[in-house]
Amino acid sequence: MYGIKKVSELLGIPTVTIRAWENRYQIIKPMRSHGGHRLYSQADIDTLKWIKNQMDEQNMKVSEAVWLLKQKNFEGLIEKAPEPYASKIYDDLIQKLYQDLIDLNTIQAHETIDLAFTLYHYDDVFHNLLVPVLYRMGAEWESGLITAAEEHFSSQLIMQRFTQFFRILPVHHHLPKVLALCPEGEQHHMELMLFSLFLRKKGLDVIYLGPNTPLSELTILLERKNVSVVAISITDPIHIERLEDSIKVCHGQFPDLKFVLGGMGFKDSITPISTYVIPNDQTSWEQWYHSQIESRL
Repeated sequence: MYGIKKVSELLGIPTVTIRAWENRYQIIKPMRSHGGHRLYSQADIDTLKWIKNQMDEQNMKVSEAVWLLKQKNFEGLIEKAPEPYASKIYDDLIQKLYQDLIDLNTIQAHETIDLAFTLYHYDDVFHNLLVPVLYRMGAEWESGLITAAEEHFSSQLIMQRFTQFFRILPVHHHLPKVLALCPEGEQHHMELMLFSLFLRKKGLDVIYLGPNTPLSELTILLERKNVSVVAISITDPIHIERLEDSIKVCHGQFPDLKFVLGGMGFKDSITPISTYVIPNDQTSWEQWYHSQIESRL
């Protein structure tokens, strides 16, 4: 066990800061000596060191580092609820968030999403809550059941939550850099967003361009940003022919460039670029990552 002054010396964190983190975030629970002095375990020191490293190396705020730590702990400790029970909770959350978004209620929508993050790991929240809600909003907008304003409000709010994760997840700079986009005319980017989040969780630096990106500018970006992998998603097969041409041009200038493609636009399509297409599920993503990234490091 270590006293607070020793911990401060070991980690280079002022004693007042250690006390503040303990009181505000409850990330450590030191014991007390008979005289009432704080005594820190090695586990406490490791926790404080991890927080400090995220702030120093990843330029995080302390609140962001604490949030990420709690997510990691939650992922390791949570016991999965029985499937029918978990499904019922998600059904209720989907309906609640849908209504919050229809009402254009920013505060309540964020509170509903925050509640989901306290109950489940963020991967599950994106796949089982946020994406289903967005698909529902998109379908109802196309059917004329909701306005374009309601659909845009929903997309922007959920995109804010997505970019929050991009900011706080650490980047490992020895890994390849990825460019993620949907081609010009393609507005639907949910699958691209989820795959990009998967890559960021692995530590890859993902430059997320999102929907409606001109393919004519692709080679310029590749040269400027030293990109090794390009991830592209489409929902409409009308984009395939232009995409084939663009990939051919890119490979002419960058022979080692990797492409990974996905989206409903490739369903039932057999094209020269079909070998780059992977299914939209975690198992396929993990297999692609292992064969194309991890095994080649």
